[in-house]
Amino acid sequence: MSPPTRQMTVYEPSSSGMPPLVPYLHGIWERRALVWHLARTSMKARHYDTALGKAWVIVDPIVMAFTFYLVRVVFVPGSREDAGFYIAHIIMGVSFFYYVRAIVEGGSRCIISNRSMVLNTGAPRGVFPAVILVRALIDLGPTMLVYFCVHAITGQPWGLSLILLPIVLVLLTGFALGCGLFFAPMTVFYRDTGTLLPYVVRIWLYVTPVMYAIGEIPEAVKPFLMLNPLYPFFYMLELIFNAEWPSFGYFLWGGAWAVGAMAIGAVTFLRRERDYAVRL
Repeated sequence: MSPPTRQMTVYEPSSSGMPPLVPYLHGIWERRALVWHLARTSMKARHYDTALGKAWVIVDPIVMAFTFYLVRVVFVPGSREDAGFYIAHIIMGVSFFYYVRAIVEGGSRCIISNRSMVLNTGAPRGVFPAVILVRALIDLGPTMLVYFCVHAITGQPWGLSLILLPIVLVLLTGFALGCGLFFAPMTVFYRDTGTLLPYVVRIWLYVTPVMYAIGEIPEAVKPFLMLNPLYPFFYMLELIFNAEWPSFGYFLWGGAWAVGAMAIGAVTFLRRERDYAVRL
């Protein structure tokens, strides 16, 4: 019996320097089992298959949220009156920011972290950001369950506005994934990017409405914070979880950031795809 032949991958030149998009996405979809396997493997590497490992996925953002709340109590004593709202708000904000951080930072390292596979496989390099996305979505699930429990315990309002949550999550995911795709080749070609990015993300956390509500932002400062790409997303999330309806303009605002980030990130990632192995 003759051994199975290895499928040959042929890269044809294109005027844009990018692979044809439809076949490329089809190739990623054909390797969805590989994406799922790599996501589970990376989780096991973080002890996700143990009780403490699974608990840490939930405990980490909650501990950070309560740390932020203690800071509020010290510096804004009046916030004790609305303790339930701020506890729920901070847990919500930290959970979604951690989700964004996981995609952006994980996406930036996805090529470097999978160096051996990049050098020894013909799979589309887009498989590796897809792994990061799947892993971030799996981590978000348990933290959101905890948030909804806190939301109920603290007596926060419930409303039909929650039906808009999937739309905001899709837009937020598109924006974060676009950023991750943009920084992936940057990290390959400029290694200092991987060192600098976590510090930038940390500053990003403090200028995002996580530790404070939108209504607390001074009018003099708000125009500057509105330059933050995450501002419209977290504004919509705050309203949705407060049983209020965001205006359509914020969906357009967030959608513009999401589409712009995905377009720039995808083009940057794909145009450099065939050069990754050379630089690794």
